[in-house]
Amino acid sequence: MLKHRHIVILFSVLLIVMVFLDKSYYIHWSLYLLLFLIFSGIEVYGACFIYSGFHLKAICKVKTTDKVIALTFDDGPASQTEKILDVLNEFNAKATFFFIGNRIKGNEEILKKIDAKGHLIGNHSYSHGNFFDLKNTRSLVNDLELANAEIKNAIGKTPSFFRPPYGVTTPGLARASKKLNFEVIGWNIRSLDTSIRDKQEVLSRIKDRLEPGSILLMHDTVAGIEIVLKELLNYLEEQKYKVVALNTLIEKQAYA
Repeated sequence: MLKHRHIVILFSVLLIVMVFLDKSYYIHWSLYLLLFLIFSGIEVYGACFIYSGFHLKAICKVKTTDKVIALTFDDGPASQTEKILDVLNEFNAKATFFFIGNRIKGNEEILKKIDAKGHLIGNHSYSHGNFFDLKNTRSLVNDLELANAEIKNAIGKTPSFFRPPYGVTTPGLARASKKLNFEVIGWNIRSLDTSIRDKQEVLSRIKDRLEPGSILLMHDTVAGIEIVLKELLNYLEEQKYKVVALNTLIEKQAYA
């Protein structure tokens, strides 16, 4: 598996060799450009695909033959959160909500309700801004600690689970996550519920990718997502799948 540190070392050595050879043999500028483009392409791939493990280790699924999966919802608390809770309660299913810290104030009762029902709350950053990934390590630590503080203020618990905004990872985020002792959570099924308008298409996409040990990513910011969830939970029952809490699936502590 490619790792950021190994790639940096490899390309640094290649660059040094090219510069050394350039003193005796003419090396066309296009070769330097090609080296840079290949390096940049690998870095972008590693940053954008959390399951690559390029910058940090993220738990994206569990290897098991048992028909169990974990449901996760990002970007709340939002308008659909309580509707999702009602559906989960109907099926006695558990879920993990990765909340954005700056959306919690004024919605503390929702977090308390989630906690009381046995669901989990994870850190999804405080700001979730477009330039979140460009922050340095200290700024990232401060941002994540702010989100932790909001969650702890609401339920009296500090989350151990963290999902990077957009699933993008960087060296700085790897250092910040390690400093805060986070278990970084990814996914192996991305519902694309925020971009696919046809709810049946969203459901079909999930069904096609379903396998034991899956971690499913959905969003509680999408209108009508509770309808998709209800159909999905009916389907999972038919297929003899059990929806378990994330900490049960990955066998890690949900709170510090």
